[in-house]
Amino acid sequence: MRLHLCEPGAPVRVIETANGRGIKFCDDPEATFFEVAGPWIAREGPLPVVLAGMVGGNIGWVDCPYADCPANLDDLAARMTRFEVRGVPVAIVPGISCTNLFGLPDVMRGEEAQVFGWLVRAGSMGRRTLCLPGTHAKWCSVADERVTRFFTSMTGEMFEILVTHSLVGRGMAPAEPGVPIAARDPAFVRGVDTVLANPRLAFEHAVFSARSLLVMGSLSAETARPYLSGLLIGCEVRDAIGALHEAGEPVDHVTLIGAPELSALYGAVLDRLGIGHDLVDGHAASLAGLSALATHAQRVPA
Repeated sequence: MRLHLCEPGAPVRVIETANGRGIKFCDDPEATFFEVAGPWIAREGPLPVVLAGMVGGNIGWVDCPYADCPANLDDLAARMTRFEVRGVPVAIVPGISCTNLFGLPDVMRGEEAQVFGWLVRAGSMGRRTLCLPGTHAKWCSVADERVTRFFTSMTGEMFEILVTHSLVGRGMAPAEPGVPIAARDPAFVRGVDTVLANPRLAFEHAVFSARSLLVMGSLSAETARPYLSGLLIGCEVRDAIGALHEAGEPVDHVTLIGAPELSALYGAVLDRLGIGHDLVDGHAASLAGLSALATHAQRVPA
C-alpha cells in the first residue's frame, strides 16, 4: 500500500508519501489503511481519500464492480464505490473491463488511473495506442477521451517466474540491486533481434534459448538475464503490434506510460520496428488521474 498526501492542482503536489503492507499481505485492509494514514488524519482532519488498484478487488478492502468499456472519466467517476469509515470519506476507483480484440474478457485495476491521467493532459487526440509496461502490461486503445478496449500481457510476471522458479533461470547471475536492465545492453538487444528476425518464433520456443545459449557458452551468467528480457519484451511488442494490425488498428505511434527504465526497454523494441513512441512517467500520470477522478467524483451524487 502506497499513500500520498497531496495538494490538488496541475500538477498535483505530493506533500508526503507513506508505505504499508500490500493487499496480498494484510488481513485487515481498513486497519492497515489507518495504520499508514492515521498520522495525517490526526494532523489534518478527515481528508477525502481516493484509492485505486487491488484495494478494490475481490481480495481488497471492498469488492468494487468494474466500469465497462468504452469508458471515459465521467463513467469511471460515476462507478466509484464511496463510503465513510471512522469519519473519513473514501472513494475507490472501480477499474475497467472489456471484451478484448481476441474475444476474451479482460480487466485492469490501478492502471486506469494512469490512462486517465494521461487523457486529462492529452485531451481529445483521435485514436491512440497506449502501452503500460509492468507485471501485467496493458495495451489500450483510446479514442475521443474514452478507453475503447485493451488487452493484457503477463510479460513481467512471466519473467520473474522464469528467472526465479524455472530451469531457464538456473545459472543466471542475480540482478544487481538498483541497476535495471538497460535498453542498449547488447544482450537485451540480442534477445529482441532474435524474435524480431523470426516472426514465427513463438514465445514458448524462444524462451528456452536463454538456457541453451548459456549451456553452450554463447551467453554468460551475467548476460542471460537481459537476453531473456529482450526475448520476452520483443515477443510481447511484436505480437501486440501484429494483433492490433490484424484487428484493423494499425499502429504508427505508441504512448508508453510507466516506470522510465522499463518503458525505455519497450521503446527500444518499437524503435527497431520503426514505430514512433513517447514516454510518460507512470507515477505522475497516476497522481493526475486520481486527482481528476476525485474532482469528478465530487460532482456526481453518491
